[in-house]
Parts: sequence; C-alpha cells; structure tokens
Amino acid sequence: MSSASGSGDGSGRQPRMPKDVKGLLKFCAETASSGQGEDTLEPMSAERREWLEKAINDMTVSPVEEMKKCIEKIKDDKIDDDDKIEALETLTEWCEHIDFAIDFHKIGGFVIFPLSFNSDDAEIRWQCLEVIASLVQMNPYCQAAVLQEGLLPVMLKILDTDNDPTVKTKALYALSCLTRECTDALEQFISNDGFSYIMRAMQTDISKLKIKSAFMLSSICTDNNKCKDTVCDTGMIDQLVGHLSEEHSNFHEHLLSALLTIVRDHPRSLDECGRSELNLVSTLLQKQQDLKGKEEYQEELQYATELLGLLNTSNNTEQEAAR
Repeated sequence: MSSASGSGDGSGRQPRMPKDVKGLLKFCAETASSGQGEDTLEPMSAERREWLEKAINDMTVSPVEEMKKCIEKIKDDKIDDDDKIEALETLTEWCEHIDFAIDFHKIGGFVIFPLSFNSDDAEIRWQCLEVIASLVQMNPYCQAAVLQEGLLPVMLKILDTDNDPTVKTKALYALSCLTRECTDALEQFISNDGFSYIMRAMQTDISKLKIKSAFMLSSICTDNNKCKDTVCDTGMIDQLVGHLSEEHSNFHEHLLSALLTIVRDHPRSLDECGRSELNLVSTLLQKQQDLKGKEEYQEELQYATELLGLLNTSNNTEQEAAR
C-alpha cells in the first residue's frame, strides 16, 4: 500500500461520517459545489440517502465510545489494514478537539502507538503519527502524557531510521507539534540530542523533510539562546552554510531563514557564520547576483541580503575594536 495514500483520494473508501453539524454542512457544501453548472435537480440515490441518514444519526453518538471502537479495531489482529487506517483517521479527527484528546489518553488510547509503529504498512505508521500530532497540538495535558509515555525518543528514532519518506516527515511534524510552546518537551528534545536528528534529516534527499527540518529549527531557536548555543556546540552552523553551496533549490530559502533566526541577537552564532573558512559572505554575494530580478526568489534574496548586512556589521565592529 502506498504510504502517501489517504481517504477521499480515490482509494475507494467511503467518505467518513461528519462528527458534528459543522462537518455535515461542510460536506453538503462540497457536494453542492461539485455539481455546479447543472441546471436540473435529480432525486437522491438510495445509497446517498442511507449515508446521509447515518451521518445525521452518528452525530448523536458518544465520542468516547467511538474512540473506544477505533482503539479496539487497531488492537485486533483480524482487522485488515484499510479498516485500521480508517480508524486512525477517525481518531485524528476526534483528537483535534482538546477535551476528546484528553479523553483518548484517559481511556487507554496510547496502547495503539507501539502496535501501529510496528506495522509493516507505512500508512498505518504515519497515520499513527498524525494522531499524536493532533493530540499534542496546543494541548499541555497531552504533551505531558506523550512525554511521560516516552514517545519523544521513539519518534526521533522513527525520523532517523524509517525507510518511508512520508513516515519520516510525519514523525518530524509530530515532534514539531510536541515541542511547540512546551518547555519540558524542548528540554527532552535537547537532552536526546534532537538537533543531530534534524541535521541528519537535512542530509536526506527528501525535499519536504529537508524544508520542514529547517522550519522546525527556526521555530525552536526563535528567542531561545540556549538552543542557539546548542546549535553552535553541535557544529550545525557549518552544515547549514555548507548546504548553501549545493545546487539551488527551495530548501535554500528555508536555510537562510533558519540562519537568520539563529544569528539574530546572538553574537556567538554570528561569529561562527563569519569564520573565514566558511566563506559565507562570498556565497551570499553570489546568491544576490544569481537571484536578482527573479520574482519567485525575492524572499530568499531578502534573507540573503539581511544576513549579509549582519555579517558586514559584525566584521566592521571587529575591525573598529582592533584599531
């Protein structure tokens, strides 16, 4: 089964039941828009009527009971993978609601994580990571529960060793959600050498993973000098600058954004970037020349210009101090 497949993309699975009136209205609007341009009204098919009636009835169900059913499906070895994937998708939707996410933990839902991570089906693995990302998104209770369960190092290992690109990318996404505005998660990320995992993710040939790794690095380092010090300690500055010498890609824009975030208000990292052996000033000057007049690269050009300005200001300051 393709790791990038999902519901509603031609996989043949039935549309999932809306969970509330808002979801039902959205479904009806999408259905109506798909028929634009047709002047005649046709009777609703028996199959569609049955589906709609079931959707309305299902809106009265208990979220906890529905989540329990999904958990049991995932635990059952006799259930086929497609049904387990659908159960994971449903859990992701329920867990977008903070209260239901907390309920998921309280009813023992975390038991599905090791089962799903050990699946041979890549989509089951990455759908499981989607559940975790949904759980911890701006949810302090679930962030603490995931940390207590020891899932952060597990997800780092998945990011590093899984052979499926989508699984790797979803692992990074879940880690990003977990560490966002959660000091304990960030501390655990650092203590588990998380920056080295990001460095290795940037060395892969998975474009989406590289870009998201740079974005996560920027997010973590924003206004956080401890993280910036760790970046310097691990030699990450050298790697980031080195990637700028590679063949140009969209990754470069995110690299420059990350470098800017790191060096702002952090003299140590700015000094690291200014080391003569890195030749960053020349690289940026060349980039200015290459990108000039290309509208699609204006943001990258802006980053390069700003970084170059900071480096030149630092060099001038050092020269003044040496006089």
